[in-house]
Amino acid sequence: MTIQQLIDQQMDHFIGKLIAKEQLSHEKVIEVATHIGSYLIRSRHVQNKGIANEEIDVVLQSVFAFIHTNFKDQFHTDDFILIKESTLNLLRNPGFDQEIQDYFKPFYE
Repeated sequence: MTIQQLIDQQMDHFIGKLIAKEQLSHEKVIEVATHIGSYLIRSRHVQNKGIANEEIDVVLQSVFAFIHTNFKDQFHTDDFILIKESTLNLLRNPGFDQEIQDYFKPFYE
């Protein structure tokens, strides 16, 4: 499975959960995209004991591609900058591993 396919699958899943709970909004899409991107980057880093900037770019570009394809003109450059910055900020948090688990947990209840 490619990174794009994995992101498409995860974004579809979590956006579907938001729709079912009638919680889908512009902000929630950005939030989910940020958390999915950071989780995948972190997972790759743990697996390989490091991650190249190119791999981070592929994850972010795949997130952006999903949003662009599925939400057409609803998101703009400022939104993509926010997603990138928020994703990288999440990864800088020393409590990231617990925080990401806490974020995704309600989606499975």
